Amino acid sequence: MPKQIEKQLVEDYIAEKLQNLGWKFIEASQLKRESPRDPLLINNFKKAVLKINKNLNFGDEEIKKVIDEIKLLTSGQEGIKNFLHFFKYGIGIEFEKERIVKMVNLFDFENIENNEFIFSRQIHYRGKDLIIPDIILYINGIPLVDIECKSPTSLRVNWEEGYRQIKEYEKLAPELFKYIQIGIAFAEKVRYFPIVPWQEDVSVYLWREGELPEDEAIFNLLRPNALLDVLRNFLFIREEHGEMTKVIARYMQYRAANKIYQRVIDNLEGKDTKNKGLVWHWQGSGKTLTMIFAAHKLFFDKQLENPTIFFIIDRRDLENQMNNELSSLRLNFSFEKIGSVRKLKEIISHDNFRGKRGIFLTLIHKFSPEEKFIPEELLTDIHLNQQGISSILERKNVICFLDEVHRSQYGLLAAQMKKVLQNAFFFGFTGTPIAEDERNTYAEFGYPFKEEGYLDKYFIDDSQKDGFTLPLVYQPRLEKLHIKEEELRLFLEKVQSEDITETEKEKIEKSVRQRLNYISVFLENEKRVEVIANDIANHFKENIDGKFKGMVVTGSRKACILYKKYLDQYLSTEYSEVVMTFNLNDKEPIKSFYKKWQERYSGLPDDEHRIKEIVESFKEKEFPKILIVTDMLITGFDAPILQTMYLDKLLKKHKLLQAIARVNRPYKDVKPVGLIIDYVGVLKNINAALRQYYKEDTQGIISDFSALFDTLKEIIGELEKIFSGIEFRFEREYLMKAVDRLRNEEIEQEFIEKYKEARKLFEVLGAYPEKIKFLEKFKWFTAVYEYWLKLTASEIEKEKIEKYFKKTVEIIHQEIEIQNIDKSLPQVALNIDYLTKIQKSSLSLEEKAVNILFKLEKLVLVDQNRNPIYKTIADQLEELIKRWKEREIEYKELFNEENKIIDFIEEKEQEREKLKFSPFEFGIFSILDVHLKEENKNKLREFVGEIVNMIKEDLIENWQENSTLRQNIERKLRSFALKLKKDYKLTYDEFDTFHKELVSFIKDYAQG
Repeated sequence: MPKQIEKQLVEDYIAEKLQNLGWKFIEASQLKRESPRDPLLINNFKKAVLKINKNLNFGDEEIKKVIDEIKLLTSGQEGIKNFLHFFKYGIGIEFEKERIVKMVNLFDFENIENNEFIFSRQIHYRGKDLIIPDIILYINGIPLVDIECKSPTSLRVNWEEGYRQIKEYEKLAPELFKYIQIGIAFAEKVRYFPIVPWQEDVSVYLWREGELPEDEAIFNLLRPNALLDVLRNFLFIREEHGEMTKVIARYMQYRAANKIYQRVIDNLEGKDTKNKGLVWHWQGSGKTLTMIFAAHKLFFDKQLENPTIFFIIDRRDLENQMNNELSSLRLNFSFEKIGSVRKLKEIISHDNFRGKRGIFLTLIHKFSPEEKFIPEELLTDIHLNQQGISSILERKNVICFLDEVHRSQYGLLAAQMKKVLQNAFFFGFTGTPIAEDERNTYAEFGYPFKEEGYLDKYFIDDSQKDGFTLPLVYQPRLEKLHIKEEELRLFLEKVQSEDITETEKEKIEKSVRQRLNYISVFLENEKRVEVIANDIANHFKENIDGKFKGMVVTGSRKACILYKKYLDQYLSTEYSEVVMTFNLNDKEPIKSFYKKWQERYSGLPDDEHRIKEIVESFKEKEFPKILIVTDMLITGFDAPILQTMYLDKLLKKHKLLQAIARVNRPYKDVKPVGLIIDYVGVLKNINAALRQYYKEDTQGIISDFSALFDTLKEIIGELEKIFSGIEFRFEREYLMKAVDRLRNEEIEQEFIEKYKEARKLFEVLGAYPEKIKFLEKFKWFTAVYEYWLKLTASEIEKEKIEKYFKKTVEIIHQEIEIQNIDKSLPQVALNIDYLTKIQKSSLSLEEKAVNILFKLEKLVLVDQNRNPIYKTIADQLEELIKRWKEREIEYKELFNEENKIIDFIEEKEQEREKLKFSPFEFGIFSILDVHLKEENKNKLREFVGEIVNMIKEDLIENWQENSTLRQNIERKLRSFALKLKKDYKLTYDEFDTFHKELVSFIKDYAQG
């Protein structure tokens, strides 16, 4: 889509794309609504329900019950939750004649053509106030998607404006937004999000489809069959800790889940023999939800005939995570958590070993190799086979979802599982597949010999490109305290597991074990821990505190307690907390620490609840700011506020990769990277080490801290090119030259993006000595950025800058010139008085011109729908902006033209006040004045009174939606205009233009 288009053309573009996809367009005035307060198209809804449920023997009473159920839903959380349930699974209605309850479906998910897909534009809806959504998509008469369009050419309007508008509409029209499920903000970028009216903010996502640009890719989500699929299988209510929200799939989750679904269906239909697949999704891509989305779709598909679905996990903490997710989502199926081998045997042996149907969550360890789950004779039982009875061994409608399959899918547990469920589908999920001789994830779950190593891939580069994860960097510190090279080599080469555990020590030869004991003692050395704890405290206070949080990963449980002891000496005790397991036979100092730890959380019943409280406080409250761990939370833990990991533990392979990925989640667009401070020395050769285990390129997984400086250096060079030819001096003359360079929209956008990246890097580099080389240049770019924000009257970043970019603020406000600019600009306000203050200020002519231009645009955008005076100058201002951006005029002419506009606004406002007109009445007066050229203003005033009195009986609430009232008003205005045509001797063309403008104005501004 061309970039230089207006908002109207954005709507036209979307409308054309929707029609090409099979959506039918209906003018807003032609929608069959009972009133402008009714969000439903009742006739369409009734017709669709009868068509979809034609076999239910509907009577008038039953269809009335369905309509009442839908219409009378409350607009609060419960009503919204119930509607989504009705949408997915139907409504239970009692049929009077038969006296039984039947499920009435609102949509036909199997025969898409049985549904009606329509959309409309500029729909007037009256809630607490009048709103006019740009585009609404209806399925079977129910509004389900709101698309708000913004012009890509505006100086200060982007997709975020569309997002904020939808959030505002949620408040103003709760009866409409209890049905609408998805909002789409469409501008220079396109973002979609779930409708959650009770939340101030929700997560927004982009939709990708191959190499298509965003404004084309989004229509793959809006295909009629895809949209129904998303609303049924990929959008759910989540209730957790007493709070309710919605979750919606990201594009890679939708893609992977549907590939899983299609593999199962193709196999069952005999189209393909493949019955497994590897889903390779990087950390932070939502693998747990992907599994649940796929399971939900498969569970409710009729072809699977009541399946058995297993979620098979290999760690207790991940089992708890999956348990919490399944419990919090409203999925319309229950699940059983398998707590013992005995329970698993019961499920396998249920119904004469056919197996229990349903959803089950288990640890893979329940498939104990020592146990017999199925009698040997069942494998060759002729009697059962002759009867056509399938045991769970033979059933094909058994699906297994396995998490973190790089760890536990190569030994006896996995072999036992596949023996018991030998005809099942197996889908393995991991962010870190491996290709070792004895452990090969690709071979275990893919078809490498058929050129399918994985079913779906979403790796680091995809994740970082989409902004779902951040780059990882590491910084070695206190290298004299790092473990010796030969001991590190021993761990990397001789120890098979991914960290040093007591179990691992028992497996290996005595000489190696002795050296591993030395490593353990080294990592628990109290003097060493004290020095590192002091360094952590200093680093945290100088670089992290007040912005993000940290995690200390230690070599053992004893080391956790030592770190807590010494961190408490350098930081307040509430700053840090330990999260680890405790045992009954623990010795000192763990035993004593545990007693104090329990006392701190004495109001909670057990350790599980205590840990949960600590973790939730870390995520949601001010304290603790640092978690101290050794095994817990280094996999599967997700807290975007966590930015720095202080690593003092020997880890390798996937466990190392998973641990450091804890810090890679974005946070409020202010977190530049995930940072790992390495106190043990394990990250020195990480990229070389990773290449031994991964087939794919490991470049970009993690970089040395110095790489941040290299990136900063590169960005500074790119910023220099933008302002080539301008001296980097802090006088206003030179700053204004920089602003002039930003008149070009593409250059402005490039500068803002590059500068923000540089700012993040400057902050995270902290005291890195090399960055001093670019300090003066960075200060100048910061001055330009702040100067630009001031002149364009943008304060949206003020709070964010003060909190997250303290170093930047400190260095820039040392410059006297920037302080003077701060003082010389008046306090920003959205009114005409602000513009007159700027006119009279001590700013230079150029500064005034730029500031007024942006402020005028914002003022017109906000007020043109309330005050027709601003509407009259909208086109003139748009043309002025265009001419300035394209360098057709310079600052003096720009300032003069702006002054004319301001004078016009002031003159018209004074005239309106003198006439004692409302903005609506003055708008009519202005139209009469232009077209009649009557010198006697009192006469025009009388005409205004006549028009208002003539139409006021028709201006009832939502009159725009009533065709009879609209026709009445148009007829009355035409009669009045014909009378004036005669009196003022207007030509027919003059009369026609006058009449149309009058009708258009009344339609836009007259309120009922």
